[in-house]
Amino acid sequence: MKGISMYRVVSFVVLFTFVSIMLYFHNQYGHNHSAIEASSHLHTRLNIPEGKIVPAISGSVKQDPSGAWLLSIRTDHFAFTPEKAGTDDVGFHEGHAHLHVNGEKINRLYGQYYNLDYFEKGTYTIKVTLHANDHSLLTYKGEEIAFEEIIEVNK
Repeated sequence: MKGISMYRVVSFVVLFTFVSIMLYFHNQYGHNHSAIEASSHLHTRLNIPEGKIVPAISGSVKQDPSGAWLLSIRTDHFAFTPEKAGTDDVGFHEGHAHLHVNGEKINRLYGQYYNLDYFEKGTYTIKVTLHANDHSLLTYKGEEIAFEEIIEVNK
């Protein structure tokens, strides 16, 4: 009887320790991309104070000769720093961008061009938002710093 009780205690301690460690690392290093998060992405906002130089983003979405769509963006006062993504080295003028199609986050961007591939017939809203290294959405006067274009695909 003593052997069975000791076995249960040891099993419980081992299992509890394993689950605790897994939860700790998940909370420390996990980056949830659930369907709920895709629309708002639930990242904090980093508002750029008055008097600071505000980064800007512009761009275009064009269909290439093959029929695929190419996103081209240009940033001013902002540098892409993929090597710092996810770090606490936060500033207003460096980080990455998030690409959204019809409100759904598709990918991170670390440069000027992105091949959107082919689209079925329909209307698509392409939006690119600027984010600090810690994934905070960059805003100015409460408005996100973003580029948005709506495209119509007829074929």
